[in-house]
Order: sequence, then structure tokens, then C-alpha cells
Amino acid sequence: MTTSQGQIAGMEAGGHDALATTLHSIARFMRTVRLRSGILLACLVTSGILGALYYVTAPRIYQSNASLYVMKVGSGITEESMGGASDPSRAMPTFRTLMSCERVMQLTLERLSDRFKTQFEGLTDAEAAAVIQASLSVSFEFNTNILDVRYRSRDPKAAAAVLAALFSAYGSFMNDMNEGSADQNLERLRSKLDELTAELEKTREARNRLKASAPNYVGTGGEDTLNVHLENIRQLTSRLSEAGDESAKANSTYFELQRAIASGQDILQFADTLAPQIMAEALGIGGQNSLEAARINQLLLEKTSDLENAQRRLGPNHQDIQDLESQIATLQNHLLRTPAAKMQATEQSSRAFLGPQLLEMAKQRLATALATQQDLLAQMQREKALALAMDMTLSQIHDLVQEEEQLNGLRALVVDRMATIDLEKGTFIKTEVSTPPSIPKAPVSPRLVVVGFLSIFFGTAAGLGIIWVLDILDDRFRAPEELKLHLNTQILTMVPAMEELPGEGFDAVMCQSQPNSTEAESFRGLRTNLEFAAGDTGRVVCTSTEPGDGKTTISSNMAVAFAQSGRKTLIIDADMRRPGLSTLLDLRDDKGLSAILRSSGELEFAIRENLRATPVNGLDVISSGPRPVNPAELLASERFANLLAWAETRYDQIIVDAPPVLAVSDPLIIGRLVDGVVLVVRPDKDRRRSVIRATESLHSLGCTLLGVVVNHLSGNDAAGYGYGYGYGYGYSENDEHATDEHATDNDLTDNDLTENDLTEGPPAENVIGRSLVSIDNAAPDLEQKKAA
Repeated sequence: MTTSQGQIAGMEAGGHDALATTLHSIARFMRTVRLRSGILLACLVTSGILGALYYVTAPRIYQSNASLYVMKVGSGITEESMGGASDPSRAMPTFRTLMSCERVMQLTLERLSDRFKTQFEGLTDAEAAAVIQASLSVSFEFNTNILDVRYRSRDPKAAAAVLAALFSAYGSFMNDMNEGSADQNLERLRSKLDELTAELEKTREARNRLKASAPNYVGTGGEDTLNVHLENIRQLTSRLSEAGDESAKANSTYFELQRAIASGQDILQFADTLAPQIMAEALGIGGQNSLEAARINQLLLEKTSDLENAQRRLGPNHQDIQDLESQIATLQNHLLRTPAAKMQATEQSSRAFLGPQLLEMAKQRLATALATQQDLLAQMQREKALALAMDMTLSQIHDLVQEEEQLNGLRALVVDRMATIDLEKGTFIKTEVSTPPSIPKAPVSPRLVVVGFLSIFFGTAAGLGIIWVLDILDDRFRAPEELKLHLNTQILTMVPAMEELPGEGFDAVMCQSQPNSTEAESFRGLRTNLEFAAGDTGRVVCTSTEPGDGKTTISSNMAVAFAQSGRKTLIIDADMRRPGLSTLLDLRDDKGLSAILRSSGELEFAIRENLRATPVNGLDVISSGPRPVNPAELLASERFANLLAWAETRYDQIIVDAPPVLAVSDPLIIGRLVDGVVLVVRPDKDRRRSVIRATESLHSLGCTLLGVVVNHLSGNDAAGYGYGYGYGYGYSENDEHATDEHATDNDLTDNDLTENDLTEGPPAENVIGRSLVSIDNAAPDLEQKKAA
């Protein structure tokens, strides 16, 4: 299972536990209610009486009902009204509030007949209007134009008269309000229109002044506006970039030329960049050289043409042809020698003349480029300042334009609203009585059904509340039925409060010292109920809820009662922390249960060393022994279980006196090893929640709860627990029918009781009474059996 599934399962289990706890608490409270049903019944009766008194004495209140239809009529037709925005049903909450306003109440009081004003005698007009307002209620159904009006009064006719006067006053009030509202609204709108117009003119003047203060402003505002300075900045940025490139080139050329001159390198390569004309002169392609070359070329063409003509007429060896060929060759050689000679002359003079001239040109070029760049930067800064100022101006103009548009929109709305109100001057609210005020015949308050229901409700609530408070304040059991219901078990017997008997040992045990007393009969009833209980009861542990409940008294008397019935009985004091039984029997020494459980020798030998006989015939006892440091561990050991198994083979009845359940875990350990648990409860001392917690602890560990012994009942407490003990049922010492001490119920067996003796009458008292009769009748037979 994954973690999430485990968490979900844990949440579900927790939810089931919470639900079970809630249901258990509700069921327990319902059982408490059933036991204290008298309180609930008394509260219901009291509430019924008070409700009846109220119904008889309360003044009768009558309610008159009427309906008013609200409609909008008139000649004004606008687009708004055609769209349904003026539907009266949308204004019904306003009409309802206006009907109960102070002005309408005053008009109603003025229109009310004098004979119905007697109910307001002694009140001022404002107080009377407040009384009418408090008794009036107005409502309407959704999406309707009808007001439902109700008025309550002690006089049914006065209630109908007040509604009639109210409708008249409300109609007059609505008409007066409609007549003056249109003119007032128009006047307020005209004043507002004048204010908007004046503000609009101021805004326009401010916008025009800003435009006039910005000569470079282009456009009409908004997205079409052009800032000229921004355009200049873009152009200057481009030129500045070009000037930077030129400065970089000039600087590079200057420094490279210096290095070439210093190292004796060729400097003619810089002449093409710095002085193209000087380079052309050096190469023979300058101005004068070009004219001379052109003249030689022209002459060469003429000689070539003459040669061609002579060759057609003369032979190749002719003197004229040879002269022409010689002249052409001379001209061609001259053309070829001129550039080379110029170049050689240039190279020879470059270092002396051309180098310094080129270096000066490169320096001037660098200075010009730097100056141009600085001038462009200055222009850029001026344009940026102008552009920033222009942006602020444009922003102000833009804000003024938006403000102007808003003012124009508001002005248009005001004008449109004025036109609408002017068209609706003829429209007004009209009211019509759809259901006239009725004179009630029966009062609406008090109503018998409502009074009865409220009486039952408050009576039940008060009864349950009182029961709940008493259940918290007095957390004790008041009756045996309450014990049975809360603990879901039987009551084995009820023991009255007993005085402490003189003497020591078993002389202080009631069943031994006064076997014929009333108190002894309760222990015989306990014995009988255990003998005839369902299942085995041969091994019983006797415990209580808290210390001081009397579980040692109950266990010792129960052991004597079993021994007197002829059953071989062993009682074990397992309360090794506060051994009450050993103290009662004066057996506080080194022998006892703790010695047996701590002994490592043979179990039977240890038991015989610590087993004690008693003056009671058939009763043995194992005291608690020395106080150990780990009593719970000793009781949970296998040796204690073996001790009980050994005792079961030799005794008919085993009774274990254990500590209280809520004090330690010892009784829970012992309870799992025996046949059942007898829980001792003192109603005058134990709290209900403590007893319930003790029984739940026993059940949670699988212990079998045989029943409860109600101990220490006083005279007042016994009255709530059945028959009581005031009549002293039992034998007295001087009773003429009494037998001797040895012929009582000591030898009574289970066969001496018939089935009818076990089923008729109350369980404990019936069995005890019939047991005594059987003992009285069967005494001779028992003596014979005993002798045999």
C-alpha cells in the first residue's frame, strides 16, 4: 500500500471513529434524557402553561393587506425608454423605500380620519409617524410592478384606514416629486454645460500657445506629429559616423607615411591618395607631358600614313621609304623612353622633394577630419537639447488634446441628457390600487398553532438544556437502570453502607461475623447471581473504578459467602501496591503472592509455603506478600497464569482481589486470565465518566464484565435503587425458626433451587428469599448429608 493510500485509509478510519464517538455520545445523552424524563416533562408542562397564559392574555393584532400597481405614463418617448431602461420594475426597490419614508408617513397621518387617530393619543406627530412606519411592511415580487403592503394594528378597521390614507399620501408624494425633478435636473445640467464649455476654451487656448512656442512643430498632434530635431539628429548621426571613418583613415595614412619615409620605403603609393596630380607628372601623364605625347602620336600617325602611300608607289629599298621608317622608329622610341625617364627622375627626387610635401598633405588631411568630427558632435548636442525640449512640448500638447477630447465627450453627454429630459417632461409615475385594503376578521397574532409549536419547542429545548447541565454538574448514577443503560451490563447486587465491625481478621467480615444480617443477604445474592450466570465463573477478579470503592470488602464477603455454600474457595490478594485484603485479615508479612511469583523453585512447593488456611471452613487465602517493585510484570508472567491453573484444579471458586482499574493496569492483566470481572461501584462517590471509562478499558482488552456491584448505599441513595434495605429482610438471632449457626446456608447446593426460584420476581431479592425458604425446609436433610 502506498503512502497516499495509507493516509486516505487513516483518514477514513479517523472519520469512522469520530462518527462512532459522536453517535455513542448522542446515544448516551438520549439514555440520560430517558432516565431524567421527568425534567423534560416538567419543562414541557411549564412551557405549555406559559404558552397558554400568553395566548389568553396577549393583545390581538390584526393585519390589513393591499396591493399597489406602479406604472410609467406620459408623452415622452426616448431611445432609452424604448430600450426598456425606464421599466418601473427596475425601480421597485426605490418605490418600496419611498413608501416607508418619513415624509410619506407624515402625509399619511395628515390624511387619516380623526376617529382613527385615537390610537396615537399622547404622541407627537413624529412619534406617531414612527409608530406607523414600524407597523408597516412593504414587499414586491421579482420582475413585477406591484407593491404588497401590510399594516398591523389592534383595531382591524384602523389597519384598513391607515392603508387607504397611505396610498393617497404616496400618490401625492410621487406626483410632487415628478413635477419638480425635471426642471431641477435641466437647470443643473445647464450649469454643468457652461462649466464644461469654459474649461474647454481654456484648454484650447493653452494648446495653441504651446504650438506657437514650438516653431519646429510639424503636424496636428497625436501620431501625425513630427519632431524636426529628431530627424536632424538621425542625419547628423550618419555624417558623424562618416567623419569618424575619415579621421581614422587620415590618422592611419599619416603615421604609415612617417614610417615609410623613416625606413626609406617607396612613398609614391601615398601620392595617389594625397596628390594625384603630382603622381601624374611623375609618371609623364601630367598636363605638359600629355600635350607632348599627343603631338608625337599625331606626328607618328602622319608618318605612318606617308609610309603606306610611298610603299604603294615605291619599292622597299627606296631612300624615301627607308627615311620614313627611320623617322617612325625614332618617334616610337621617344614615346617609350619618356615615362621611364620620368619615373626614374621621380624616384630620385621623391625623397628630397615629394616626401615632405606628402607628409604635410597627410597632416592637413588629418587635422581637417578631426575638426569636421568635433563640429558634428557640437551640432549633435545642440539638436539633442532642442529635441528634448520639443518632446516635452509635444507631450503637453498631447495631454491637452486628450483633455479637450474628454471635455467634448462630457459636453456631448450633457447635451444629450438635456435633450432626453426635455423630451420626458411629460412622463411621470402613476399608482393604481390593485387590491384595496381589507378589514381583517381574525387576528394574526397570537396564533394558536404558532404558540403551541413554540411552547413545545422551547419546553423541549429547556428540558434538554437542564438535563445536559445536570448531567455535567451531577455526574453520578442515580438509579440502577441508569447503570444498566450506560454500562450495558447487569447489576449483581446492591450493598448497603455498613459500619466497621470490631475485631480482626474474618471477625471484621460481615458474612462471617453476622451471617443473618441484611447486609450478608446482599452478598448471598451476589453469590447466587454469579453461580447462575451464563458461562464459567469459577475464576473471578474483583476490582473497582477508583480507590476507596470497597472492592476489598466485597471480595472478602463474597469469598466467605461462597465458602459458606460448601464450595472450596481460594481468595488471592493481587493488590501488591496497597494490599487492603492482607491488611484486613492481618496477613502483612513475608509470605504471599509476590513471594510465589518471584520464587524460582517448584511452583506447587512455593504455593504450599505461602498458602494460608482461615477460620472459615473451606476458605484459603494467599496474601499479597512483600511489596515488589514490578507488580505488573509479575502478574503478566507465566508463573501467575500457572498459579491460577493450579488453583483451578483444587478449588471450586477462585476470587482475585485486584487494584482499581483506573489506577493501574494490574486488573486488566488479571482480567484476561480469569473467567470474568466483578466491578464495584459507589454511586455516592464515583463519577459516571470514570465508571464508563473503566468498563471501556476492560472491554477494550477483551475482559469479560460479569456485572456491577453497587456498594455503600445510604438510606437516601437506596430509595433510587429499587427496594432499599430499611425492612431488614433476613434472620435475627432470636428468630424461633432459625436453626443453629452450622445449619444455615453453608451446605446449600445448586440443586436445592428450582427453576421457578430463578425466574420469578426481582433477580437478587427473589433468589435470596427463596434460597432462605429452601434452607429452612431442607435443614434436616442437609444435616444428614453433612454427617454422611
